[in-house]
Amino acid sequence: MRSGVGTAIRQRETEEGMTPGHLGSLTTLNLQGILRVRDRLPAETRDRIEVATYDQTIRVNIVLIDDAVCVAQPYLPHSRGVEAPTMVIKRRWPTAGLYPVFERTFEELWTGGQLR
Repeated sequence: MRSGVGTAIRQRETEEGMTPGHLGSLTTLNLQGILRVRDRLPAETRDRIEVATYDQTIRVNIVLIDDAVCVAQPYLPHSRGVEAPTMVIKRRWPTAGLYPVFERTFEELWTGGQLR
């Protein structure tokens, strides 16, 4: 891995026609930013932000707010970041709807991830 960036992000750079290292650098910068925010929190609240990374092709960015709300942003070909749609999804049923789908995806990736 170059500067902590795995093969999946390099594949995404190729898929998007990006200069090698561009998305990897953005990923590293974003990770450093969120870790800096977490580290500046008071000690008693610092554990509320958990961060993990994984080396798989990114298809959706998922943030679980609590057990009832998540934010999901798909990575579409040639559409990412501010260009991609962002969805706020509320759990309405225990096992039906979109929330359980994104929760399961998040849990599978989190389980295979590396805590930071």
